[in-house]
Amino acid sequence: MRKNILALALLLTACGKAPPPPPPPASTIQPEEIDYMAIKTNKLYGGGCNFVADGGGIAALVLAQEKEAIIKLKGEIVRVPADTTSQMLPESARTRYADAAHILILAPILGTEPTENGVVQSLPVSLAMLDPQGRVQFTAKGQVQCKPM
Repeated sequence: MRKNILALALLLTACGKAPPPPPPPASTIQPEEIDYMAIKTNKLYGGGCNFVADGGGIAALVLAQEKEAIIKLKGEIVRVPADTTSQMLPESARTRYADAAHILILAPILGTEPTENGVVQSLPVSLAMLDPQGRVQFTAKGQVQCKPM
């Protein structure tokens, strides 16, 4: 009888709990640096903000412009439309870009102010790249360097 009570207790405990969520997918987004050759070859000119990761060199991981953000994934240039309802950064860049496959968020770090060096404004931000379900696929802290055309 004691064995039956223990089995019933285990069964009732198991029924009252939801199954654990599935593990998050392995990161499938590893943005690559957008170097001068990629900019020249793909004619990626225009005003906006270039995200450079802390400790990541001088090449941008994201070109955030008025109508789109440009990233490089697996050697290919990917254009992600701007969320025109999101907050603006200097030079008409946005804080959020999204399409059916990618969500990019450039969030200014609270308590920091932009600095200016000639026509270039720099602002500390964090970059988050999410999948369509909102799961974080990549994050980095760094600077956006914003300049007119």
